[in-house]
Amino acid sequence: RVFVDVCSPEDSYPPEMWAEGAAYFESLEGEDMLLPGGRYACAQVLLMRQLPFLEGRSLGEICHLVQLAVSQKRILGYWDGNMVPFGRSVDCIKEQCAVWQQPVNFKKTAAPDLPLATWEQARACLWEILESASMRGQPGVITLSNVKRLFRSRFNLELSETALGHSRLNELLQDVRLSDICKMELQGKSQV
Repeated sequence: RVFVDVCSPEDSYPPEMWAEGAAYFESLEGEDMLLPGGRYACAQVLLMRQLPFLEGRSLGEICHLVQLAVSQKRILGYWDGNMVPFGRSVDCIKEQCAVWQQPVNFKKTAAPDLPLATWEQARACLWEILESASMRGQPGVITLSNVKRLFRSRFNLELSETALGHSRLNELLQDVRLSDICKMELQGKSQV
């Protein structure tokens, strides 16, 4: 046996296997489509199902296939802590909302809805947030994970990337319409 790096972006699997896998996952309904959210646990369930397109594959290879199915192939995605066919995932819903420039609301609480930030408001608020975070002539730095919270707490606005045409917040912050206000950088494991 050969060691498999389950995080490797290398895809050496045959296209036919991917096509069969995609068809299988899209055919799932009800409880059968809810797979464990972890790569290893999901691979264990798939191995137990004895699927023809996975025949002869090791658990390590199936873990790698799950990783690629989520990260590159858009065959699997996540919903409420479970792995599901991509077409039923949060990322798919967000992409559809971005196309229609509609906000996504997955909240389970009855918190009051805040108004959505327009492009003009997003620019102004982001500039103010970064300006207040600057020190001694150095540009302001904030972590990506705090951006939406700061919009809510400081401006009583909801920054919805999908309402502004993007499926991910980091894509929104890299939009050309914000390029004169901010830029994204990776510092350690945090995007700022």
